[in-house]
Amino acid sequence: MSYHYTLRDAVVVRVVPEELASWSVLSANPFTVNLCFAGSRIAWSRERWLSIDGDLRIAAYLAVRSAHRHGHSTEVIGPDYHVADGISDHQYVTRALGIGSHTDVGPNFPWDVFAAHVDSFAGGTGQTAIDARAGASPWLGARHTDGELPTPDGVGRFAEFEHGYVYWHPATDAHAIPTAVMAKYAELGRETGPLGYPTAEHTELPDQRGSGPGLAQAFQGGTVYRRAAQPAYWVHGAIGARWAATGSENGELGWPASDETAHDDGMYQAFEFGRIYWVPEQIVALRNSGEPDTPMPRPT
Repeated sequence: MSYHYTLRDAVVVRVVPEELASWSVLSANPFTVNLCFAGSRIAWSRERWLSIDGDLRIAAYLAVRSAHRHGHSTEVIGPDYHVADGISDHQYVTRALGIGSHTDVGPNFPWDVFAAHVDSFAGGTGQTAIDARAGASPWLGARHTDGELPTPDGVGRFAEFEHGYVYWHPATDAHAIPTAVMAKYAELGRETGPLGYPTAEHTELPDQRGSGPGLAQAFQGGTVYRRAAQPAYWVHGAIGARWAATGSENGELGWPASDETAHDDGMYQAFEFGRIYWVPEQIVALRNSGEPDTPMPRPT
């Protein structure tokens, strides 16, 4: 058995090109494009389905894209089923078309939520999420990209502007990245690297000891911090959580001064006034105070 796409935890794998039939729904294969929520069960509750809402959004986007590509309707056909051109599930093939005996996605699939996602992507305004974000971010300046460009995963999109970029993914929506943060994002491999896609707009951070406000922007894999006129650094994971517990850039350790660096059996990261060391099952924050440095107590 095969599908055109499998989807799990915001990762899409194209198994069969849409120009070819996958072996998914018996004699309905020649006129369908098929996606599988890998690991899902027909016994899932509505709450379990809603816990993967990001995947529902991605599936809705792919369904709309495929419908537009092949000239099909974007009508969502859920229970009670009726025979029509549109977007549905394996149970539709069984009950409406009389082909096979499968009943997935199951009785608790949130058709209302999925249909709302489909509607958001199929809307006829002609304005994309990237267009909307650019319109709300005049600081981006002139657009350099003609339209939008696909990201390597085949799902996301991006566009370049005079003073930054806008990246979009159905699981994260569209967010603008200023040039000052973009350099670090590019250094780490953009969306294919450990940072993934941006999840929020950048924030200006007051910096009384610096030459101007700093910047911070959250991504799927952590946050990029940049002081004015200084390099940007990536903070994430256990070290990032320990730094946040000290008060982040306003705490005793101050601003990040490096990315994570390998050390013995673990990692460390330098900050303005100290370091945080991590090894499996242990993390230690040290404040610079001469020899030796002073261990900082863990927050209670």
